[in-house]
Amino acid sequence: MNKLEIDTPAIIVDFDVMIRNIREMAKLAKDRGVKLRAHIKTHKVPEIAKIQLEEGSRGICVQKVGEAEVMANEGINDIFITNEVVGDVKIKRLARLAEKNKLFVAVDHPENIKSLSRIMKENGVELGIYIDVDCGMHRTGVPSTEAPELAELITRSEGLYLKGVMGYEGHAGAPLKKEERQKLTEEAMKTTLEAVNLIKKAGIEVEEVSVGSTPTVWYSSSYQEVTEIQPGTYVFNDYYLVDRGVVTIERCALHVLATVMSRAAPDRGVIDAGSKAFQLDMNKYPVALGMEGVEVVKFSEEHGWLKITGEAQNKIKLGDKLEFIPYHVCTCVNQFDTMYIIRNDKVEREWQIKARGKMV
Repeated sequence: MNKLEIDTPAIIVDFDVMIRNIREMAKLAKDRGVKLRAHIKTHKVPEIAKIQLEEGSRGICVQKVGEAEVMANEGINDIFITNEVVGDVKIKRLARLAEKNKLFVAVDHPENIKSLSRIMKENGVELGIYIDVDCGMHRTGVPSTEAPELAELITRSEGLYLKGVMGYEGHAGAPLKKEERQKLTEEAMKTTLEAVNLIKKAGIEVEEVSVGSTPTVWYSSSYQEVTEIQPGTYVFNDYYLVDRGVVTIERCALHVLATVMSRAAPDRGVIDAGSKAFQLDMNKYPVALGMEGVEVVKFSEEHGWLKITGEAQNKIKLGDKLEFIPYHVCTCVNQFDTMYIIRNDKVEREWQIKARGKMV
């Protein structure tokens, strides 16, 4: 069917644009001599993860144990949970996954290392560990000076082995100016690599140095010591990246299709996609595609309020279907069960977003 026959609200993905994005990132990794480990938190779809693997990703990243379970059930068996996994209930699930999969997690606390070791030992499995270094985001991670102590503890812990160091420079992608993003990335890499060097000085090998977010990976991947990059948003891109000049609108593969459900005033319209469709986590509204004079100005749960100006007041009709680029695509995708894959305005496939809602 034609994409305009899809009932709304719905996620539609331009397959050709997505493939171009996937191949471009794979080429960047190859050209820089680093391994690409694509993050699936953006799309949460096993079929897309498999395409990324076919196009050069050496494994995948996930953010939650539940996401790892979904991907492992689909036959993907090289998984890095780029997050701390705390609590016996979750760690026991890790142990079950580690029985048949190459599995890695991030750590930033000795007590977590001890818990992981105890449960892996009890289950007779091994788990790979990345030390999470706080390289400026101040979310998770240890200061670089504390990394050797964790590395030493890991090497003494049964059921665990040190895989590498992770430095996530997500904060560096926020500034609108390219120069500021580059400066913050340089500072983040300096901190991450300081941790690596301190661990090596302690006589402990560091196999992988894993970094990278989509807005900054072009800088962080250029460091000789970096071995692995883990971008995620690049698969679709979004208006956050357009705002920062990282990509153009044409490279945004995912749109939300919505129907105009009210035209009660000349300067106002309402679409059937509100905060429950777009997820307003960055306090920025989606952008109407190819429609001058149409602006999303407010959300209710199931309503998107449009301000309509100029010639658009005569063009926008009740029942029209419009496309919008999410400001933050990752949280938007998590609101839907299905995505429609489009080529030449025709629906080619429907893919289930199997890892959506996996918060544990």
